[in-house]
Amino acid sequence: MRFCIMARRRRFTPGGYVYHVCNRGSRKGVVLETYEDYAAFCALVEQARSKRPMRIIAYCLLRTHFHFLLWPEGGQDLPRFMKWLTGTHARRFHLSRGSVGTGAVYQSRYVARRIDETRKFFTALRYVEANALKHGVVRRAEHWPWTSAWNRESIGATVRIDDSPVTRPSNWLQILNEM
Repeated sequence: MRFCIMARRRRFTPGGYVYHVCNRGSRKGVVLETYEDYAAFCALVEQARSKRPMRIIAYCLLRTHFHFLLWPEGGQDLPRFMKWLTGTHARRFHLSRGSVGTGAVYQSRYVARRIDETRKFFTALRYVEANALKHGVVRRAEHWPWTSAWNRESIGATVRIDDSPVTRPSNWLQILNEM
Protein backbone atom coordinates (compact mmCIF):
# COMPACT_ATOMS: atom_id res chain seq x y z
CA MET A 1 0.00 0.00 0.00
CA ARG A 2 1.34 3.44 -0.96
CA PHE A 3 0.55 6.66 0.79
CA CYS A 4 0.85 9.97 -0.90
CA ILE A 5 1.32 13.05 1.19
CA MET A 6 0.21 16.08 -0.71
CA ALA A 7 1.50 19.54 0.00
CA ARG A 8 -0.98 22.32 0.54
CA ARG A 9 -2.02 24.16 -2.56
CA ARG A 10 -0.43 27.53 -3.01
CA ARG A 11 -2.75 30.42 -2.45
CA PHE A 12 -3.34 32.72 -5.37
CA THR A 13 -2.65 36.17 -3.97
CA PRO A 14 -1.51 38.46 -6.77
CA GLY A 15 0.24 41.65 -5.73
CA GLY A 16 -1.36 45.04 -6.09
CA TYR A 17 -4.60 44.12 -4.29
CA VAL A 18 -5.54 44.75 -0.67
CA TYR A 19 -6.36 41.63 1.37
CA HIS A 20 -8.31 41.23 4.60
CA VAL A 21 -6.20 38.70 6.48
CA CYS A 22 -7.18 37.10 9.76
CA ASN A 23 -6.42 34.13 11.98
CA ARG A 24 -7.47 32.94 15.40
CA GLY A 25 -6.19 30.74 18.16
CA SER A 26 -6.65 27.00 18.07
CA ARG A 27 -10.06 26.09 19.49
CA LYS A 28 -10.64 29.86 19.84
CA GLY A 29 -7.86 29.92 22.43
CA VAL A 30 -5.93 32.92 23.67
CA VAL A 31 -2.92 33.93 21.55
CA LEU A 32 -2.28 37.36 23.15
CA GLU A 33 -2.89 37.84 26.84
CA THR A 34 -0.64 40.37 28.53
CA TYR A 35 0.64 43.80 27.56
CA GLU A 36 3.98 42.12 26.88
CA ASP A 37 2.34 39.60 24.52
CA TYR A 38 0.72 42.37 22.48
CA ALA A 39 3.88 44.50 22.41
CA ALA A 40 5.99 41.49 21.38
CA PHE A 41 3.54 40.63 18.60
CA CYS A 42 3.68 44.22 17.30
CA ALA A 43 7.48 44.05 17.32
CA LEU A 44 7.26 40.72 15.52
CA VAL A 45 5.05 42.28 12.83
CA GLU A 46 7.72 44.93 12.23
CA GLN A 47 10.42 42.25 12.19
CA ALA A 48 8.38 40.24 9.66
CA ARG A 49 8.05 43.34 7.53
CA SER A 50 11.82 43.83 7.52
CA LYS A 51 12.28 40.23 6.31
CA ARG A 52 9.28 40.05 3.97
CA PRO A 53 8.24 43.54 2.81
CA MET A 54 4.55 44.25 3.30
CA ARG A 55 2.36 47.35 3.30
CA ILE A 56 0.05 47.34 6.32
CA ILE A 57 -3.05 49.47 5.87
CA ALA A 58 -4.89 48.54 9.09
CA TYR A 59 -4.82 46.01 11.92
CA CYS A 60 -6.53 44.94 15.11
CA LEU A 61 -5.10 42.49 17.65
CA LEU A 62 -7.37 40.82 20.19
CA ARG A 63 -6.86 38.04 22.75
CA THR A 64 -8.04 35.22 20.49
CA HIS A 65 -7.52 36.54 16.97
CA PHE A 66 -6.10 39.23 14.72
CA HIS A 67 -7.08 41.11 11.56
CA PHE A 68 -4.93 42.92 9.01
CA LEU A 69 -5.51 44.79 5.79
CA LEU A 70 -2.37 44.01 3.81
CA TRP A 71 -1.34 45.38 0.43
CA PRO A 72 1.42 43.21 -1.07
CA GLU A 73 3.37 44.33 -4.10
CA GLY A 74 4.33 40.89 -5.45
CA GLY A 75 2.46 37.61 -5.88
CA GLN A 76 4.24 35.67 -3.13
CA ASP A 77 4.70 38.56 -0.69
CA LEU A 78 1.53 37.83 1.31
CA PRO A 79 2.08 34.10 1.92
CA ARG A 80 5.76 34.64 2.73
CA PHE A 81 4.99 37.44 5.18
CA MET A 82 2.20 35.50 6.91
CA LYS A 83 4.14 32.25 7.04
CA TRP A 84 7.06 33.96 8.72
CA LEU A 85 4.86 35.97 11.10
CA THR A 86 2.57 33.16 12.27
CA GLY A 87 5.28 30.50 12.28
CA THR A 88 7.67 32.63 14.31
CA HIS A 89 4.91 33.73 16.67
CA ALA A 90 3.79 30.12 17.25
CA ARG A 91 7.36 29.02 18.05
CA ARG A 92 7.90 31.92 20.45
CA PHE A 93 4.46 31.40 22.01
CA HIS A 94 5.29 27.78 22.88
CA LEU A 95 8.82 28.60 24.06
CA SER A 96 7.60 31.37 26.39
CA ARG A 97 4.98 29.09 27.95
CA GLY A 98 7.01 25.88 28.08
CA SER A 99 4.43 24.21 25.86
CA VAL A 100 6.52 23.04 22.90
CA GLY A 101 4.94 19.96 21.32
CA THR A 102 1.50 20.43 22.82
CA GLY A 103 -0.38 21.39 19.66
CA ALA A 104 -1.18 24.19 17.29
CA VAL A 105 -1.31 27.81 18.34
CA TYR A 106 -3.50 28.82 15.41
CA GLN A 107 -6.70 27.12 14.33
CA SER A 108 -5.52 26.83 10.73
CA ARG A 109 -3.73 28.76 8.07
CA TYR A 110 -4.70 32.39 7.90
CA VAL A 111 -7.70 33.49 5.83
CA ALA A 112 -7.02 36.05 3.09
CA ARG A 113 -9.88 37.71 1.21
CA ARG A 114 -9.03 39.93 -1.74
CA ILE A 115 -10.68 43.34 -1.81
CA ASP A 116 -11.24 44.64 -5.30
CA GLU A 117 -13.81 47.44 -4.89
CA THR A 118 -13.69 50.74 -3.01
CA ARG A 119 -16.94 49.96 -1.17
CA LYS A 120 -15.61 46.58 -0.03
CA PHE A 121 -12.36 48.26 1.00
CA PHE A 122 -14.14 50.64 3.39
CA THR A 123 -16.34 47.84 4.71
CA ALA A 124 -13.26 45.71 5.50
CA LEU A 125 -11.33 48.69 6.89
CA ARG A 126 -14.19 49.55 9.24
CA TYR A 127 -14.56 45.90 10.27
CA VAL A 128 -10.85 45.65 11.12
CA GLU A 129 -10.44 48.97 12.93
CA ALA A 130 -13.71 48.67 14.89
CA ASN A 131 -13.20 45.02 15.84
CA ALA A 132 -12.39 45.73 19.50
CA LEU A 133 -15.51 47.89 19.70
CA LYS A 134 -17.59 45.14 18.07
CA HIS A 135 -16.37 42.64 20.69
CA GLY A 136 -17.16 45.02 23.57
CA VAL A 137 -13.55 45.49 24.63
CA VAL A 138 -13.77 49.31 24.43
CA ARG A 139 -16.47 51.97 24.09
CA ARG A 140 -14.76 53.71 21.17
CA ALA A 141 -12.65 52.06 18.48
CA GLU A 142 -9.72 54.46 18.91
CA HIS A 143 -9.43 53.59 22.63
CA TRP A 144 -8.00 50.11 21.92
CA PRO A 145 -4.20 50.46 21.85
CA TRP A 146 -3.70 47.42 19.59
CA THR A 147 -5.47 48.73 16.53
CA SER A 148 -4.53 51.07 13.71
CA ALA A 149 -7.42 53.38 14.69
CA TRP A 150 -5.53 54.12 17.93
CA ASN A 151 -2.25 54.11 16.09
CA ARG A 152 -3.14 57.17 14.04
CA GLU A 153 -4.51 59.09 17.02
CA SER A 154 -1.67 58.59 19.48
CA ILE A 155 2.06 58.99 19.87
CA GLY A 156 4.28 55.93 20.21
CA ALA A 157 2.70 53.72 17.56
CA THR A 158 3.80 50.11 17.69
CA VAL A 159 2.99 48.99 14.13
CA ARG A 160 3.77 51.41 11.34
CA ILE A 161 0.77 52.00 9.08
CA ASP A 162 1.36 52.59 5.39
CA ASP A 163 -0.55 54.95 3.15
CA SER A 164 -3.84 53.52 2.00
CA PRO A 165 -4.77 53.13 -1.68
CA VAL A 166 -7.95 55.07 -0.82
CA THR A 167 -8.00 58.04 1.54
CA ARG A 168 -10.10 57.68 4.67
CA PRO A 169 -12.90 60.23 4.98
CA SER A 170 -12.26 63.14 7.37
CA ASN A 171 -15.00 61.80 9.70
CA TRP A 172 -13.50 58.28 9.80
CA LEU A 173 -13.53 57.97 13.61
CA GLN A 174 -17.21 58.90 13.67
CA ILE A 175 -17.90 56.24 11.03
CA LEU A 176 -15.91 53.65 13.02
CA ASN A 177 -17.90 54.30 16.16
CA GLU A 178 -21.37 54.10 14.59
CA MET A 179 -22.16 50.56 15.68
